[in-house]
Amino acid sequence: MIVRVLLAAVAVIVVDLIVRLVLRRQAPAGVQHDAAGRFRWLRVAVNVIGLASLAVVASTAWVANEGSLTGDRLIWHVGSAPAFAIGAVAVTLCWAHRNQFSASDVSRLKSAGGRALPLRKIFFWIAVLLAVPTLTSILAAMFPFFGTDDQQNLLRIHRYCGALLAAAGLLFAYFAALTWRNRWRETRREGSPD
Repeated sequence: MIVRVLLAAVAVIVVDLIVRLVLRRQAPAGVQHDAAGRFRWLRVAVNVIGLASLAVVASTAWVANEGSLTGDRLIWHVGSAPAFAIGAVAVTLCWAHRNQFSASDVSRLKSAGGRALPLRKIFFWIAVLLAVPTLTSILAAMFPFFGTDDQQNLLRIHRYCGALLAAAGLLFAYFAALTWRNRWRETRREGSPD
């Protein structure tokens, strides 16, 4: 399951890259620019820590695939989970405002060159929504409120939502990098003499 979901996310990235190479279009002129800001270093640190903790949690689960996590992989998975949970909250707080949907997002989705920004927003909110059942299902399974069968169901919810969360997080990171690259190119183009 996990391998198939992550391979599907990689396939989306590959298809997007192929479409971009074939069409070779630039982002539309209406892409928002943000000021450098005093807290840029904090946003970068949150991004790096969030992506790194997602990578550690996802990679430990990926190795186990459909089997059970045991031994060292379980220790790494459980040990990195608090950093992932804190990182997920921090990423949500840092990115929520920048990922608000606007009317121009619909027109950008229709253009080949401007899809990165609305797709970044879509995958951001999908990842945020999937983080809730991923974290709460495994936390609920740790308490003696549920029987064995219910705990197995909670573990399945955690596994499936976690795989989808990893895919959505990967796609969010990819489209965020594309959006940054498009904005950087526009800034360079505007700063160069004609």
